[in-house]
This record gives sequence, structure tokens and C-alpha cells, in this order.
Amino acid sequence: MKALFLLLALALGLGTTVSAGPAVIECWLVEDAGGGRLSKRPAALLLRQGPGGLPPRPDLDPELYLKVHVVLTVLTHTPTTQVQLGKDALLDLSFAYMPPTPEATTSLAPGPPPFGLEWRHQHQGKGHLLLAATPGLDGQMPAARHGAVAFAAWDDNEPWGPWTGNGTLWLPAVRPFQEGAYLATIHLPYLQGQVTLELAVQKPPKVSLMPTPLVWAVPGEAPPELLCLVSHFYPSEGLEVEWELRGGPEGSFQKAQGKRWLSALRQHSDGSVSLSGHLQLPPVTSAQHGARYACRVHHPSLPALGRSAEVTLEVAGHSGPSLEDGVGLFLSAFLLLGLLKALGWAAAYLSASKESKKKVQ
Repeated sequence: MKALFLLLALALGLGTTVSAGPAVIECWLVEDAGGGRLSKRPAALLLRQGPGGLPPRPDLDPELYLKVHVVLTVLTHTPTTQVQLGKDALLDLSFAYMPPTPEATTSLAPGPPPFGLEWRHQHQGKGHLLLAATPGLDGQMPAARHGAVAFAAWDDNEPWGPWTGNGTLWLPAVRPFQEGAYLATIHLPYLQGQVTLELAVQKPPKVSLMPTPLVWAVPGEAPPELLCLVSHFYPSEGLEVEWELRGGPEGSFQKAQGKRWLSALRQHSDGSVSLSGHLQLPPVTSAQHGARYACRVHHPSLPALGRSAEVTLEVAGHSGPSLEDGVGLFLSAFLLLGLLKALGWAAAYLSASKESKKKVQ
């Protein structure tokens, strides 16, 4: 029984497609006693597929090989699946069954045997039955949870085997509470196999920077506080916010100076979270005119370079309208508006005077 368990455990870790056919998955078990010595008790596993000869291993004695015939193989090609929050997830599962001997095949009814499929979900120390399907087996099936659907069927119907099957699970509109470990079990009469898959949920953040598009400052004074909005991402762990100064006095690329902090997390109805990063800049000089401040965000759902947003610093008096020019333009506009209003009142007064004279005549 111990050898059978080891055999199934190794078969579940295969990364190539296993199809039941004339080729037979075989396994040899030997023991590594340490120090380069081998003993007769099995402890190491070698796996090959097909009817060819033994794999060339000059350090092993072929007489110590134990040839095992695999009856049931259960495996997945995607042991770890990452899906974006709100998207559908497909958890791949396939299985193969080969009767142990030709005599056992002829004693059974033609066609693949009946089977049952179970999917269980485990997350944060809690587990529950997600779905149970029993094609060809008697028994009442409980209702599936979270809208889960399993494509449970034998893919072929050869009369005497071998046979391959499919038990892929579909989860619609995945939410954060659905991530974790998924255990799939295939039940055959007097035989079962199990495999574990991991589902991870992610959502990349949106990044925006305020104020935008320009940060207006006066030489010798601090510009307005910069606010970096990092919104609707998941998971909350692994987020980093960096501040960069691009094109400073020497045209360099460096970390921005100033006081920085992060806000508390804000939860959203879809399970994603948001926060804001703050940067309080020191007083600026006219030499910093045209420099760009950038907020760069790193998160497990983003590429290595992360995602960024930037604004340009405009220093008054360096180029374009100065602060005095701005004040002058404001006063000029104010005087012009007053003049227009005075002209309007004068026109209204003259019109009223003409109407009064007409009535007197």
C-alpha cells in the first residue's frame, strides 16, 4: 500500500499530458542509503512512460528495479492558477484508467467504469464540499456552491480500455474568498486518486496623481501636497509606493525628498481595496522648473517595473507668466469687468431718461 501511494503521488506531479493508450506509465523504486550507496528498500523514484527499455542509469543496479503498473492517474496541468478578480477561473483536471490485467478487462462490462468526482475548497483553515458529481454512480448529488460547474465525463468510450476522463472545474466571477487550495478526488470502484490545486486571485491597481497636470509653486515655498491614488487592487499585501524626481536641477533621476505617508485601506464591494500615498515636498527653487514628480507603484499583479503617474513642476517667475504678471492680469480683468458694468449702467440710465422725456411730451 505504501508503494502504491508513492506511485500515485509522483504521477500527480507530471507536467506532460498523460493519455491512456498502448503506452503504460511504469515506475522503478530504489533506495538511496546516503554516501552514494544503494539498498534494496525503495526510497527514490524514477518515472518513465512507454514500453521502451529501462532509462540508462549506470549508477543503479537494474536487478533492484521494481516495475509497477499504474491503474489510475489523476493530474492537472495547472497546479497553480492565477485569475483576475471578477473573471472566470478554470481548474484543469484529467484522469486515466487502465485495467490492471487483460483478464480483469474481459470480466467487466464493455466501456469505461462508473466514477465519481468531488471538488473541495480549503482556505484560511476552513474547508467545505464545493461540488460532487457521480456520473454512472448511484447516490444523490448535493447542490454546487458558488456557481461551480464541473465538466465530468469520460473523453472516450473504448470497449475494453484504457480510458481517459475530464473533471475540469469552472468558477464564474471569482471573488477573494474563493482563493486557496482545491482538492479534486476521482472515485472508482475500490480505487481513488486525488490532486491539489492552488487558486490565487489578483487585480492590478489603477494609479493617478493629483494635482494634475501641473504643480504650481513660488520660489522658496513648498508646492502643494502630492496625492497618489492607488485604487481597486487585490491582494492588499505586497503593495509599495515610491516617489521619484525626474529631470531635477542636474537632469538626474532620483528619489524625491519630502515627508511621505500612506492612508488606511478602503474596502470595496467587489473585495478590492484602495489607498492613497502622500508626499509633502520641501521648498523649491527656480532651477527646479520643469522637473517631474512621479509616483511609482509595485504590486504582485504588476510587471517588475510597476505602474506610475507623473506631474510637472512649474516655478513662478522662471518661464511663462510670473507671479507679478498673474496678479497684474487679475487686476486688469477686475478693472475691465468694472468698466463694462459701469458702461452697462450708463446705457441703462440714458435709455430710461429718453423714455421719460417721451412721456412728458
